[in-house]
This record gives sequence, structure tokens and C-alpha cells, in this order.
Amino acid sequence: MGTRVLVLAVLLCTMGAAQTGMSKAKKYQAKAAPDKSIPVYEIDLSEDSDYQPLPWPKEMQGDFVENDCIGDGNVYVFMSDSGLVGLTPKGVVSFLSDKMTDISNPNVNSFWAGHPVISASGVFFGVSGVDETKVETVTRADDEGREHVTRDTKNATLNYIAQFAKDGAYRGAVRADGLPFLIDEFAAFDSGNLIAAGLDWNGVKHTALLDAGAQFLRYIDLGKGITAEPPGSDPIFGRVFMPWQSKMLVLLKRAGKPQMYEIQESGDVSVVNIKPPEGYELGELAPTDKNWLVRFNRPDSKGGRPDAFDSLLEVDPENGEPLREYRMKPPDKFPETVISCFFGGEFWGLRQDVKEGKLKVVRGTAAPYRGEINNPQGRTGDTAR
Repeated sequence: MGTRVLVLAVLLCTMGAAQTGMSKAKKYQAKAAPDKSIPVYEIDLSEDSDYQPLPWPKEMQGDFVENDCIGDGNVYVFMSDSGLVGLTPKGVVSFLSDKMTDISNPNVNSFWAGHPVISASGVFFGVSGVDETKVETVTRADDEGREHVTRDTKNATLNYIAQFAKDGAYRGAVRADGLPFLIDEFAAFDSGNLIAAGLDWNGVKHTALLDAGAQFLRYIDLGKGITAEPPGSDPIFGRVFMPWQSKMLVLLKRAGKPQMYEIQESGDVSVVNIKPPEGYELGELAPTDKNWLVRFNRPDSKGGRPDAFDSLLEVDPENGEPLREYRMKPPDKFPETVISCFFGGEFWGLRQDVKEGKLKVVRGTAAPYRGEINNPQGRTGDTAR
């Protein structure tokens, strides 16, 4: 992966109530966005010495740091080729593929594995393995007549969902091959039951509920499905599912308009139409226990549009109205610092210490921005309430 700037990541929460009925989603029509400026807040982050830093080699500095947190006091860093680690008040905890002793040749970076899943019930990975009894040995001769033996695993690949306890203890893997569709993306409810999306063998997209053993329970009707790609029906950015208080949130663009889907473990669904300010391009949701927080991109004062979704928009879960805009206080800016989530009245994140070669946990709060901004200041209020 080439050097890229760090991007902002923070989660979402929802307060829209879900109603009964799996196939019919109640739509809460959002009011028009207020015709005035959105107040701008600035996030001030400081290093937390209670957390042991994570060694971060020079060759990884400046690269995209994928991370997550769910309000359990830990910040998780994804190690794409081996799993992830958690930065905790008790030290660094690992969730790595070398612990998956019940899977032959575990690969957590396979095409279907998607985003590692962190929930109150544990840490989950989509993992591919190999059935050694089905591996075919192929012998080929080169132009000079020399023979070369290779392993063909095309018909020997097995798919699993592997689970860890929050303390890093490995709980084991369950097969995910007996489903009526192939999982592209999944997440875990607090109970351990799963929600998953993917294609069936006829290329039809589905969203479904699974039990904790990855056994199929039932489909969920989200219109054309969250993995569908007909015109105007696409996931907005990044991973599909975002857990929040025993529910799942999905941010979709339907007919060019963003909509937030709130899915209960029962399969009940509610929808809120989001009303972003003109010119704001919404990105990925970020973990939070309050109002929704969504990364966004917008043109600068000269009309140019930055490459990164490096600011946050707070959105009212009840009606989809924008409430506040957040930016990091200098020097807490990319690529040195990335925000991970907002929980317990604080923003949490990671900072690259280039000199020491480490990643460090940072925490802080936000206050109304006092400097000059491109548009006049509007209403003010409490931070991410």
C-alpha cells in the first residue's frame, strides 16, 4: 500500500426507534436542513500515559492506520496481514492469526474477510483456510524441461468466522460455507449473533441474520439490499455495518440521497433521511454513544476538494439534521493523528510519534472554534451530545 494520509474515523449512534416488520421499513422524513451556518468545533487531543504505546516501524509511518474503538476503553489497530492488536490500560493485547490453531493456513486478509469485527461479545474475523485433503499438486515443465511442482488450492479453500474474547483468548472458529450466500461483510451484535451481507450463487445480493454459530436464520429486507449496485443504491463509504447499543447502523445512498438504516437483532428496520449541507460529501460513520458522527469532504475556499474525509459532521438521529462540524486542533492533524471514536464525552484516537517510532493513544474534548472560518458562525451548543 502506498503512503497515504491518515484518515479520520469515528463511529455513530442512533436514536431513531425501530418498528416491527422485517420487510417494511418505516421512514422518518427529515426536516429541511437549517438555512444557517453549522457551528464549528475544534478537538484538542492529548496523549494518555496510562496506555502502553505500540511500536510502529519507520516503514509503516505515514501509511493509513485502520483502527476502531467501541467504548470499552480500548483502541484497536488493524495489522492487515495477521489480525489486530488492542491498546488497553492493561497493556497491548493481540488478536492474531497465529492463535487460530484450528484453521489450516489461516488468512485474515482474504478477499471475503472484510473488516475485523469488534463488539461487546468479542472480536471476530472472516478467515479463509485450506482443506489439505483437497489440495491438488500440479507438475509443470518449463521451456528447458525442468519440472516445477505447485499447490492448487482453488477447490480446497474453506471459509470461517474466528472469534476471540476481549482479553485476547482465542475461542475458536466456525465454518461459514453452509450458507445460501457467500459473506462479503458481517458484524456481531452484543449477543454474539451476526448480521451478514453477500452474493448467492446466482449473483443475487442478500442481507441476513445468522446465529452465533454462523447458521442462517432469515433474510432482512432493505429494499434492494445493502450490497446491491443498481443506480443510486450503494453503501456510502468503507465498511457496511456499524454496531450501536445492540443494533446495527448502515449508511446508504438511495437515488443520490443518504439514508441511515437502523437494524435491530429481531430484523426490524427503521430509516432516517440524512440532510447534509450543500457541498458536503459524506463518508464513513464513526463509533459513538451519542449523535451520529460521519466523516465528510467539502470544497475548500478556492473550490478545490481535498482527497481525504478529514472532518466530522454531527447529525441528529431523530430527523437527520446536521448539528455541528468538527476539526482537529493543530498540530493534531493528519498524518500525525487519527480520531477513532467518541465515547463517554471524549474523543479517542491514535497519534504517530515519528521520532520514537510508536503509536500512542490520545484523548480529548471539543470546544467552539474561535478562529476565522469560511462561513459565518451559526448556533452553538454542547459537544456531540
